[in-house]
Amino acid sequence: MLRFFQTLLFLLVSLPAMAIADTADQLSELLQSHARLSAAFQQYTLGDDNLKSENASGRLWIEGVDRFRWETESPFPQTIISDGQWLWVYDPDLEQATQRPLGEGEVMTPARVLGGDVKQLNLYFNVKQIEAGTGNSLFELTPKKEGSAEFQSLRLLFSGDLLAELLIQDGLGQRSLIMLSEQSFPAAFDQTMFRFVPPASVDVIVMDQNG
Repeated sequence: MLRFFQTLLFLLVSLPAMAIADTADQLSELLQSHARLSAAFQQYTLGDDNLKSENASGRLWIEGVDRFRWETESPFPQTIISDGQWLWVYDPDLEQATQRPLGEGEVMTPARVLGGDVKQLNLYFNVKQIEAGTGNSLFELTPKKEGSAEFQSLRLLFSGDLLAELLIQDGLGQRSLIMLSEQSFPAAFDQTMFRFVPPASVDVIVMDQNG
């Protein structure tokens, strides 16, 4: 699967769940200010001992449920762009770009969760809140239907009202941690950042909806 979706996964240490009826509403309220987000990220793969490995870093931009730009700068460059219609994955070192249609049936990704609302959260996920200490809020999302999301579980850690960490686990048990910094919430983005025109020298691979 695409590297972006494989690595956007994480799982925090298990903590007692809090039985709160309006958990999805609380999460949705926190996410409202993150519907248009720019941030730097550090990305790690977690082993069975929760030690971090395979460090990657870069910057991301998210606008709503279907527009995002994810630029990995280290250890190798990669750009992933969604313009609402197409998903592009560009690997400059390989001189290759992959294009895939999104479509109405596109499964949920962590980026789409950040741009979602309470209706969408309740439609796709079971949402619970987990005790995370004073000043922090921790939420766990698990898909209600198999195959409806690119992850088996997703945890969102907020420090105050600010999203600080994403922790995701995929269907194979791979866990990834994404730590955010330099978060900003601009009034608008230049929409050209969500468009991709492949350079002339790049091989373009076009995949179908199920590719």
